[in-house]
Amino acid sequence: MINKNLNIPNYFHSEELIQILCGLIDKNSENPTSTEEGAALFIQSLLKDNGIESELSYADKGRPNLIARLKGNKPGKTLLFNGHLDVVPAGLGWSVDPFKGIVQDGKVFGRGAADMKSGLAAMIYAAIVLKKMGTPFSGEIILFFNVDEERVNIGMQHFLKSDITAHYAVIGEPTNLDICIAHKGVGRYKLHTKGTSQHAAKVENMDNAINKMAAIIYELNRLNEKISTLEDPLLGKGSLTITEIKGGIAPNMVPDHCTIEIDRRLLPADTQESVNLEIKQSLRSTNDLSELDYELEEYLFLPASYISKDHSLVKSLKNVKEKIQGKEANVRVFEATCEASFLSQHKGIPTVIVGPGSLRQAHVVDEYVEIDEVIQAAAIYIELGLQLLENPCDKILSPKSVGSEYPD
Repeated sequence: MINKNLNIPNYFHSEELIQILCGLIDKNSENPTSTEEGAALFIQSLLKDNGIESELSYADKGRPNLIARLKGNKPGKTLLFNGHLDVVPAGLGWSVDPFKGIVQDGKVFGRGAADMKSGLAAMIYAAIVLKKMGTPFSGEIILFFNVDEERVNIGMQHFLKSDITAHYAVIGEPTNLDICIAHKGVGRYKLHTKGTSQHAAKVENMDNAINKMAAIIYELNRLNEKISTLEDPLLGKGSLTITEIKGGIAPNMVPDHCTIEIDRRLLPADTQESVNLEIKQSLRSTNDLSELDYELEEYLFLPASYISKDHSLVKSLKNVKEKIQGKEANVRVFEATCEASFLSQHKGIPTVIVGPGSLRQAHVVDEYVEIDEVIQAAAIYIELGLQLLENPCDKILSPKSVGSEYPD
């Protein structure tokens, strides 16, 4: 719950925030079966109605990143709020319509409720409230919402070509409002072997793509054992996991192709070059595989991300959270991977991850988020903007009990 002794701006109305969240869930942005354009246009229209201009920057057809800028009353630093517009496919088995935001028992249900349209809604509403307050801060707040986080990050790759930068960044992924200062990176690879197609009843000079892959898998598992002996004090151990395998076309044919997917979880010491090299050396070091014909295809590499717990952004966020929640803030590692490395590693922006919802609710049937967490998130984002950007005046305008519109 929000600290009941806390006063907040009289422009903050919880029901408006939850309406924004439900409206976002209503916009099907499944990846890869749909696009994010409907959600982006919904946000753009909502911001325009509240006097905030935005632009759409298309990474691909129907797939726009959204950028909005809210300027303060005088020059100063820049705070960027980030989140992704896409969601994973809803799948089957839901007890409610996954693309209708359903308010029930103090929760909002729907695909993306936790991951991460609740974070988007809280950031959008924070910007709207700050606009209504007269933008009483220095510098600028940027809303940057990208496409395709759940797949190969074409939205963030497109973003890297822009000149957008900031002094601080906050990503609204679901952390139960804990402050996350680091996450492991991830490398994704496809590895292909080739064989010679023959009738399985009459095989001459066996050239079986699956047999070749079996030998490769054995060596990659040995490599994972070696990787798991190394440990980072904060992030723990890296890993190499084979997550998919596909091969052959018929039960009576020698397979002429086989493909595996490799998921490589990365520590701060892991580089793109070192990870590629370790896989290749692992296969070359075995005599049985030295002449093996295979193709390694890297299609995603996100380095690990980290910010010191003593950074001013982390300290400010701790102060804000403790003020709003009335309890000690929890600082920890984010268990999944997100856009943080694009911001921190590629753009050099100090970045934290904090948002409503739980990773336990991400990608599941009947996904939901607690309404009170969404309300708290918006209040945190508002107060963080005012504190970080040197608000010269009293932040608290009038008393109001937040969350009273909805049951606990």
